[in-house]
Amino acid sequence: MTAWREPTPLQDEQQDLIAIAAMMAAAVPDLGGRLGAWRDQLENRLAGAPSPLAAERVLDEAVLALRHVWLEAAASSTSKSYRSPAEGEKTTTPAGRFHNFGYERDLQPVALERRCANFFDPPPPGWTWDHVLFSSGQAAMNALLTLLSAGQERAPRLRHDGCYFETAELLGLYGRQFDTASHQADIVIAEPVWCDGKQFGSASFKTIAARANAEGTARIVIDSTLAGLDDGLNTLLAALDGTQDVFRLHSGLKLFQAGLELADVGIVSFYGSQRGDELRRIRTLQGSGLRFADVAALELPLFLDPETTRRYEDAIFWHNRALAEAARGNPAFAVSYPAGRAPFVIFNLPSTAAYDGLDEKIATEAGRRSLVFTKGGSFGFRGHRFETVHPEGKPPFLRVAMGKRAGPSFEGVLELFRTFRP
Repeated sequence: MTAWREPTPLQDEQQDLIAIAAMMAAAVPDLGGRLGAWRDQLENRLAGAPSPLAAERVLDEAVLALRHVWLEAAASSTSKSYRSPAEGEKTTTPAGRFHNFGYERDLQPVALERRCANFFDPPPPGWTWDHVLFSSGQAAMNALLTLLSAGQERAPRLRHDGCYFETAELLGLYGRQFDTASHQADIVIAEPVWCDGKQFGSASFKTIAARANAEGTARIVIDSTLAGLDDGLNTLLAALDGTQDVFRLHSGLKLFQAGLELADVGIVSFYGSQRGDELRRIRTLQGSGLRFADVAALELPLFLDPETTRRYEDAIFWHNRALAEAARGNPAFAVSYPAGRAPFVIFNLPSTAAYDGLDEKIATEAGRRSLVFTKGGSFGFRGHRFETVHPEGKPPFLRVAMGKRAGPSFEGVLELFRTFRP
């Protein structure tokens, strides 16, 4: 009798990818043959891998190949129509969903927006809610600022309780349309998890609510991109006095797409406000909606699936916390990670000169250990990334974004940062 053995992390990753492929085949049966060949190749290459680290490279390449199959199908189907379709033209996605639009910029992703009601937790009693999708998180923020600045007799007083650089730069473009000098605000933009490059911080929803109630703040914008799905927004809604409109924004490219980066997308969920149609009109006027090919790509059922997303996010956050804890004993770095959760870890070195050639040193050391550890920006991938960031006018910092995949490279990166001396 063979003793039962728990699957290894790489076997778990293999089964996860195979499940995604099965999901694609169920959504678009015509892809069954290609996806079957993809699976056969994956299993054959894994069987021939000389080591776990070599097997991990096979899995890394398999993610890109699987993504290519789906995106190629989305592009092929949607490219059969003009961006301004003629009457009666069959504008369908690979999954067979018909989308009726005269101009692509006026496409209404109704089915995807409806998914949001099952994806996000419902608000406390008394709060109405709705969801609008945009072509990116930044497009969503721009549309919100357009909405909040329009038709005002005076420039609304706005306070940004956060430090995301693109939000700050976007506010700069609006100039005198907002009064950002006052501490008492009509509008607050807050980030429950923020990072300024040197350290992480968090904004308490109870504190935000108490100050908004005391100051008569009318509108609150929450950017929960780093916090993920379970950002605790209902704590804020329950603590408000009910006179405010609340807009919550997510950039859904990373944590909501299982690391596949199928299409850039921004999601605005709004509570109390009845201004969804206004936002959709702004989306059309600014050309900031999803393209037809993006909608087709996002019809993969794992997007806006709460169980899939929570499982994926939990792994990302756990792996990054593990890295922060492993590296804290290394005197070469000052490590920053929040008390809650975040999808990357910040490392600061003692001087600007210490960053010279840092990426190359890390890449060399990772190569010596045969780790699957990629130089690259952003976060939320299935694999692990690092990058020295050089923000304009500020000191550089090292960002390491651990991915969803456990296994030998995950353990190897932890060991690297326990001992590495730049």
